[in-house]
Amino acid sequence: MKFRFDKNVQDLLAGAIDIHIHSAPDVYPRLLDDIELALSAKENGMRAILVKNHYFETASRARLATDAAQFPVYGGICLNLTVGGLNKMAVSMALKLGAKQVWMPTVHADYFVRNKSHVANLATEIPDDVQGLTLVNADGSLKSELYDIFDLIKAADAIFATGHVTKEEAKIAVREAAKRGVKKILVTHPAATFVHYSVDDMKEILDLGATFLEHTWNDVTRQVSHPLEIPVLFDVIKAVGAANSIMSTDAGQWLNPPAAQQLGIYIKEALKHGIPAKDVRLMVADNPAKILGI
Repeated sequence: MKFRFDKNVQDLLAGAIDIHIHSAPDVYPRLLDDIELALSAKENGMRAILVKNHYFETASRARLATDAAQFPVYGGICLNLTVGGLNKMAVSMALKLGAKQVWMPTVHADYFVRNKSHVANLATEIPDDVQGLTLVNADGSLKSELYDIFDLIKAADAIFATGHVTKEEAKIAVREAAKRGVKKILVTHPAATFVHYSVDDMKEILDLGATFLEHTWNDVTRQVSHPLEIPVLFDVIKAVGAANSIMSTDAGQWLNPPAAQQLGIYIKEALKHGIPAKDVRLMVADNPAKILGI
């Protein structure tokens, strides 16, 4: 389906890349599958999408969707318990399948497990006896297995993403990943109320080596228990700068619009809240293309 927007919005949606969409099949209800998402993005003039699953790699599915839709679809892997946590073998195999992004733990991050009520629908698949994952040792040092993972990500020129770990863990991991030579480092929805970075935290993690901050539209929707107010999201983007930011949807939930439509809504609201069109283009097209290497 081609979604109807004013020409200024449609022009910015054309060529856009959404690097954060949850697709079916999944253990959670999802609106569209990989191929349907690809066809929708293609019909609306987008350039590419990246699909995500909290529990399993999506690179193999992305290859099938790319062939079926004749449209670029990319995938990645979240290092949750279902793939062995901080498991370099899972990372290695995902990267060989073409994974573009490696997220640190999301739904099985210790911080998220302890605060899972903030995203109630995700909590339905997180048993009470789950022991969450952390990136650091008791003394505050980074867990040794992450260094091998950094090396794999670097060699594949893939993206290291912070997931749902605490901002303190993320800062340590970003600093060490950058020291190890990882060139593409993405901070996953730092403005989300269940991650709650301040603007100063965001600026600090950029100084530590992060490439971009990812700001997702899902953070302002009823998908999360404590949605961010829309003006606050754009105040954050203005404070940290478009050059340091990527706009993505984190779409796919049955109660939110389809991803391509949701990105169009995001673009429309960005313009409405005073983000210049050139900055929107940077955040929805140029910066995502740069971090994907396309």
